[in-house]
Amino acid sequence: MNQFFTFDPKIEAAAEQAIALCGEQFAAIERIKEYNQQKMLKAFQTYHVSESMFAGSTGYGFDDRGRDTLDKIYAYVFDAQDAIARQHFLSGTHTLTVALFGVLRPGDEMICVTGTPYDTIQPVIGIKECGGSLKDFGVKYSEVNLLSDGTVDLDGVRKAAGKHPKMIYIQRSKGYANRPSLRVEEIGAVCRIVKEASPDTVIMLDNCYGEFTETKSPISVGVDLMAGSMIKNAGGGIAPTGGYIAGRADLVELCSYRLSTPGTGRELGCTLGVLREMYMGAYHAPAVTAEALKTAVFASALFEILGYDVEPSYAAKRGDIIDVITLGSPERLCAFCRGIQAGSPIDSFVTPNPAPMPGYDCDVIMAAGAFTLGSSIEISADGPLREPYAVYLQGGLSFATAKISVMLAAQEVAKVCD
Repeated sequence: MNQFFTFDPKIEAAAEQAIALCGEQFAAIERIKEYNQQKMLKAFQTYHVSESMFAGSTGYGFDDRGRDTLDKIYAYVFDAQDAIARQHFLSGTHTLTVALFGVLRPGDEMICVTGTPYDTIQPVIGIKECGGSLKDFGVKYSEVNLLSDGTVDLDGVRKAAGKHPKMIYIQRSKGYANRPSLRVEEIGAVCRIVKEASPDTVIMLDNCYGEFTETKSPISVGVDLMAGSMIKNAGGGIAPTGGYIAGRADLVELCSYRLSTPGTGRELGCTLGVLREMYMGAYHAPAVTAEALKTAVFASALFEILGYDVEPSYAAKRGDIIDVITLGSPERLCAFCRGIQAGSPIDSFVTPNPAPMPGYDCDVIMAAGAFTLGSSIEISADGPLREPYAVYLQGGLSFATAKISVMLAAQEVAKVCD
């Protein structure tokens, strides 16, 4: 295929076949990218972004024009009344935690309608016992299980909304579950049911991995509040840390009080020297997300050709950048991650091994040779060492190089099978 990497002829042939299958999906991804990239450009122009905004601030950070304008950029591209985009958010889970504690009060009820949420948010809610959880503060929690095919139980949502909870919580991405991630139209269907039954209920969305994968924003179909991470789609592979919360202005204001202090809210928070990277990350986010989507589509096609169960299929419309490839054994799972690591630009010489991870109930193997530690918009793969031994693939700053990583993963898995 090229002079830099050597592949088994069977892997090369399967990759060529996969590329041939991906043409229609790649064209659709390019159309989505163009729309979102133009929208981002318009946001920068509308709010008169200038080089002087990149200087940053110290101390309290009062009157930081660059910080405040970046909030407006994210509000614009997500069709939200307001947003806060900050490097002070430590992770996607932390961003979601700020939003939950910002809105919920003792005695309130939160109902998740996409089954049990992702592992790291469970201690925050109190599903797993942990001091300082929402449960500790008197917030009640329940959930609506997904249907047998992994889709949302809309009748169950209607019944849950009929209880008039303070919050209906939706997790867009699959987490470590083998179920379809939600597209905006499916999120909209949930929102319509909830608002018909309980207009005052706050609909909150965990939007991690879903940003810029479609032309519509979840806010435009009824979501009141959503949050995500800057080291996933929303930061374009350039933002070094951070997260965002976007939605209704009154709810965003409450979240800002949790991020800093009641009364001062978003007025506090110096930006030091990170604004240039955060602006560049925002600007590049639609294009980088498109590269990650192409990587996911190619990986689905390749591993379907090789005989593995993949969710979603290469031909499916996508709501996020994640592939779930069911490998069936711990050896294949580890081999896949070794291949991804070997195809990474950073730490390609490192061999990933399973290990305990905070927030997880079993060993987890993670492969990520990333410029930003833990960044999953860069090519990465991980999975819990438990049945059915599925690997979760996400990211790819450049399809041209991410394709090499995926092929190396396929080659390592093939060695185990041989």
